[in-house]
This record gives sequence, C-alpha cells and structure tokens, in this order.
Amino acid sequence: MTDPGTPGPDAGRPGDPPRPSIPSPHGGTEREVVGMARQTDLGNAVLAYLLAGPVGFGALGWVLDLLLGTWFLLPVGVLGGMVLSMYVIWLRYGRS
Repeated sequence: MTDPGTPGPDAGRPGDPPRPSIPSPHGGTEREVVGMARQTDLGNAVLAYLLAGPVGFGALGWVLDLLLGTWFLLPVGVLGGMVLSMYVIWLRYGRS
C-alpha cells in the first residue's frame, strides 16, 4: 500500500510544470494520464453507440417477430439500429 502523501506514477518529477487538462466529450476537462491516448474516451463512446444500436433495435425486432409471428423484423431492427447509431455519432461528434 502506498502512502497517501506520495505522488502517483503519473505525477511527474518535482518542479515539472503541471500536465494540461484535456477536454472530455461529456463536458468539462480531465487530467491527461501518461500512456493513455487523448481520444480513448471518445473511441469508447463511439464503440458503445455502434454496438448498442444494432443490439437494442435487433432485440426489439426479435421480440416483435415473436409476438407477431413474422421473420423480417430482426434484420430490419439490426440494420435500422446501425443506421441510427451512425446518425447519432455523426450528430454528436461529426459536425464541427
């Protein structure tokens, strides 16, 4: 266990200027961590959108297929979820 008074591994040497804060895609800023890419948080958010859209809408299509006795709503839900997730990514991160 480390002493709370000792700086962590990303603190730098005494006398070094403080590391800059980087903007967070969720608002505000966060401290830059050595060894981490600046866009890690952004990449994780985009990946989450790309996975959640098709999975969520595919699950909705699967449930509707079961209830209605059809076969085509699952693929429609997966494709629709992918299109909508790419659209949300474009709205949130693509426009400058």
